[in-house]
Amino acid sequence: MRRYMPLSIACLLGGAGLLIATSALAQPTALPASGCASPDALAVIPAAELPALLGKPLQQITLLHYRDERLSPIITQIDQRDSDGRYLLEDASATDDRPAVLGPDDEIIFRLSDSAARLPPESAGTASLVEIEVGDLQDGQAGWVYAGLSEHAAQAPAHRQIRYQTDADSVETAVNRIGFSSQHPFLVDSFQWRLNADNWSPNVLDAMKIRHQGVMFGFIPFRRTSKDYSSRLTRVKTGPLRIIRRTENNVRIVWRLKTPALYIDYVMMPDSFVMDTIVDIPFNLGLFFSDVETLTTVDWRSAPTLPELTIRSPGTTSSLVANGQMSDEKYQFNTISDTRFSVHSAYGSVFVALDIPDDFPIQPWLYLSDRNDVADPPEQQPGQFGNVGYRTTGWENIDTEVHHLKFTTCMTTAEAEHGP
Repeated sequence: MRRYMPLSIACLLGGAGLLIATSALAQPTALPASGCASPDALAVIPAAELPALLGKPLQQITLLHYRDERLSPIITQIDQRDSDGRYLLEDASATDDRPAVLGPDDEIIFRLSDSAARLPPESAGTASLVEIEVGDLQDGQAGWVYAGLSEHAAQAPAHRQIRYQTDADSVETAVNRIGFSSQHPFLVDSFQWRLNADNWSPNVLDAMKIRHQGVMFGFIPFRRTSKDYSSRLTRVKTGPLRIIRRTENNVRIVWRLKTPALYIDYVMMPDSFVMDTIVDIPFNLGLFFSDVETLTTVDWRSAPTLPELTIRSPGTTSSLVANGQMSDEKYQFNTISDTRFSVHSAYGSVFVALDIPDDFPIQPWLYLSDRNDVADPPEQQPGQFGNVGYRTTGWENIDTEVHHLKFTTCMTTAEAEHGP
């Protein structure tokens, strides 16, 4: 049901100079940005649901919540996108004299925990705020935020939920610290859990791996690994709630012939990240390749000082202990066509989900190689310990449209899982 709510807020804001559109506005709904059940979870509002704010300067758009009988600004981030869903990471305000404005494909981000009570009916008056209902709250209770325009740049708390270290190319949150490879920046190469305010766990990650194999021209088998990639970090957008890293990548096909550029965006959030692979290939792969499959996995670190690691999926009846040895149940894991798995230890849990668009004709399979006696070149780490992820097939069937293949990774510390 579409609801309309005119609200008078001048007295509540104490002369803050808020200018609100006077037209009636339909009520949108904000939903979790990642689907992670976490106290640090973010919410996203598609800008298209706020028609009265479209075309307005980004610096004047503000979100507020109603707490303690007053409206107050909340931490807000606006990420711009194009019609194909690709993030616009350039600083638009720095390219010309005109301010950047809100477009229909943009996203407005805030913390789920910042939703609050609904403004009472007696607040109604001559001006209008857009009332936004917040869905999927953990406690099952309804929450609301309010959107409008300020005649000055919006003033909100400056506290940052996430930090980017430029020199190390790493992202730090209250949950973890994630570092990226200097040679292949599209790959994560370190993962540490935050143990307390001052201490971190050892790096629990050996390597993130991407493999491709198939048949070229109907008779030439091929296999490509990270050594066949060229990769560079091209853009990083830092905000108070999300950090977006873009890499431009090419894969060597034969000799010096490479694929068109493949862009991978990491959308880093306080409790999660989304690895968004933007597939935009200007020719039909099936004309040249067949039986193409891709492995995207994470190989964990085996060390006596690290806690036991277990792997689960909806298709398994029990946890699989990573011990460097395969078993019947682990081989069975590789026959499951699913998009979800999780990894658990005494440090915390990692939940991974693969989002494949309906019009993207690839088939997902879970993958696990737990064999300390098998090396997996070209990485230098010996063996494979709980090397888990996805095998995807059918890549030769994709068309020339722009597609987004998204891996969403949610992270929860053991302390948060079990409580104080």
